Amino acid sequence: MGESEQWQAKWHGLQDVLGPKWTLHILRLLSDDPYGFNAIQRELDGLTAPMLSRRLKELRCHGLVERTVADTTPPETTYSLTEQGTEIATRLRELEPLFELHDQEAENATIDCSTPSQECRGEALENGCVTVTDRC
Repeated sequence: MGESEQWQAKWHGLQDVLGPKWTLHILRLLSDDPYGFNAIQRELDGLTAPMLSRRLKELRCHGLVERTVADTTPPETTYSLTEQGTEIATRLRELEPLFELHDQEAENATIDCSTPSQECRGEALENGCVTVTDRC
């Protein structure tokens, strides 16, 4: 396998693991503290219980999240990042400063995130977009 094929395979793997909706949100939230299932759902507005369950199972399967069940009545389940999950979340958090949140109403004269020709994701925020710094 050539060098180009190797990095492409790795990036396809990254996309497969990190690409599904809500995955990055869950990793980011768990990078702060362990959370229970219901607490995760409360923190991530719009995330349904079936979707959260699916994502947590996937993240556990990939070795990024671990599930701990306390021997209490009723049993208390918490989710936290594994060592590998912490490493990935830390590196992803290092990318946060590269992105800015643009409020379209405040900058509507200079940024139009509704047109497909702009390098923006208008669907990312209700009234704006998320862009790489100085790209939009």
